[in-house]
Amino acid sequence: MRKKPRPSADRILVAAEALFSARGYAEVSLRQLIAHARVSTTAFYARFDSKAAVLQALAGAMFVDLHRAAADALRSVRDLDDGIVRGAELLVDQLGARRALVRMILAEAGGVPELHAIRRASYAGLVAFLAAHLRGLTARRRVRVADPEALAFGLVGALELQVTRWAVWDELDRDELAPMLVRVARATLPKEPRR
Repeated sequence: MRKKPRPSADRILVAAEALFSARGYAEVSLRQLIAHARVSTTAFYARFDSKAAVLQALAGAMFVDLHRAAADALRSVRDLDDGIVRGAELLVDQLGARRALVRMILAEAGGVPELHAIRRASYAGLVAFLAAHLRGLTARRRVRVADPEALAFGLVGALELQVTRWAVWDELDRDELAPMLVRVARATLPKEPRR
């Protein structure tokens, strides 16, 4: 007699993202999630404590993927403007296919404390990354930035607003998002002196 393969956390996550995307996080019950994933209640609880833990895992994985891709892509930037363009393209590439999940993270974060913590930690990491690069550019006299951390927070907030306009408010379509992110970043960041 062959044993049935054990359901994986990945199977639950894939089912959850599809179901949350179709109906919205708040509209999906734990019972519906378990049925959609085609796992038993025991199998579900062996992998996750709650529906919120599933959303937290989805968001955490998305942010980890985003940070890895950013670190890889931005290692080889030639200058600040190249970094702006690559960063905008990277955000659209990473977030574009997961718009519904991005919408949930932005629109429902306040009601799910676990999600709020993941989002806050991710933003803190992004701010630290940007501030370090701004400090480096300042030390090499490529730009003048009095407070790199404050500027990094301002940029992250400005970019998040544009992502919110796309994912939550439907004010931008996917093709408009990258150019808008580039425009906002260029308007926010200092200019490098011409050589």
